[in-house]
Amino acid sequence: MNNKTILGSAIVFILTVIIFITISSLNSDNFGDSYVEQIRISDSDNTLIDNSDEILVQLGRDICNSASEWTNEQYSLNVIFNLLKLYEIEVNINDRIIPILRFQSTYELCPENITVLEKLFKIAE
Repeated sequence: MNNKTILGSAIVFILTVIIFITISSLNSDNFGDSYVEQIRISDSDNTLIDNSDEILVQLGRDICNSASEWTNEQYSLNVIFNLLKLYEIEVNINDRIIPILRFQSTYELCPENITVLEKLFKIAE
C-alpha cells in the first residue's frame, strides 16, 4: 500500500469515529429521563400530572437524599409523604404513588441506596 491509501483510510476511519460519537451524544438520555418516564407510566391517578419533569427529578433526588432517614418501611413512606407536601403535591398517605416514587427514585436516580431499600423489607419480615 502506498502512503496516500493509508492516509485516506486513516482519515475515513477518524471521520467515521467522530460522526459515531456525535450521533451517540445527541441521542443520549438526560439524567432522570428514564425515571420520569417510569413515574409518568405508573401515575395512573394523574397525581403528578401538573408537575414538570424537572420538578419530578428534583423530587426524586430529595427522596434519594432522605434514604438515610428510612428506619422502616412505614417511616420511609411518611418521609416521602412529607416531601410531597413540601412540593405542594396533594396525596393521601396510602396513595400507591408513594411506594412507586420510593422504588423508582432509588432504582433510577441513586442505585447506591438500593441496600437501604432492601433493608426496609428485611426489617418488615
